[in-house]
Amino acid sequence: MTSHAPLIERFNAHDRRALAKILSLVESGTAPPLPNPENQRTRVVGLTGSGGAGKSTLVGALVDHLRRQGLTVAVLASDPQSPVTGGALLGDRIRVRFDPADEGVYFRSLSTRGAAGGISAATGAARDWLAAFGFDVILIETVGVGQDQIAVRPLVDTLVLLVTPNTGDEVQWEKAGLIEVADLVVVNKSDLPGADRVRQQLQSALSLSPQSQRVKVLNVTASTGQGVPELWQAIGDRPAGVVPS
Repeated sequence: MTSHAPLIERFNAHDRRALAKILSLVESGTAPPLPNPENQRTRVVGLTGSGGAGKSTLVGALVDHLRRQGLTVAVLASDPQSPVTGGALLGDRIRVRFDPADEGVYFRSLSTRGAAGGISAATGAARDWLAAFGFDVILIETVGVGQDQIAVRPLVDTLVLLVTPNTGDEVQWEKAGLIEVADLVVVNKSDLPGADRVRQQLQSALSLSPQSQRVKVLNVTASTGQGVPELWQAIGDRPAGVVPS
């Protein structure tokens, strides 16, 4: 039986290669027990929404904003598995702009491997290891999802739902499903025509749902960073702290 003691020792010394190896073990289901889970105070934010809503762009904008504040950030991005080849592109790190030499940022793509819910089944355990490594913030990006794919909800402190002015009829399923479990709704690409209309639709939908009265609707243009500080302020107003899976 292989001993993971040397690997854990390197992990405890903040060796990023050891972290990468452990996350690979997490994906294969052979990771060692998590050390010191009770001491985690990492803020965990989920970003979800339909394909093309700008999740990866917003992740990049948040990473930039958080690094300017001196916070360390880890990103977990789930990519869908191809039903034909069984593979996954794992291309989110190409779309998310950040300095690859920045030791304060860690990015990991995970294949969903056919799991339902918009995220990899390994996401919860990967989140816990990243928190144990000491990152201040963990951002979890889902695949483009529908209203029944909300597996990220119990894994995060704050769930952010992205919609866009060109969402069109898709806003109906978002209003009917994800909006009821989201903590914040972001109208991304809010510089485009129709943003005010979509925001009004969302606020109208929220007014009809008593359990959604707590949900805030914010305007953001992730490509320029407009509204990102206000979004982070709204996230920061919420409780934080990882509860291991």
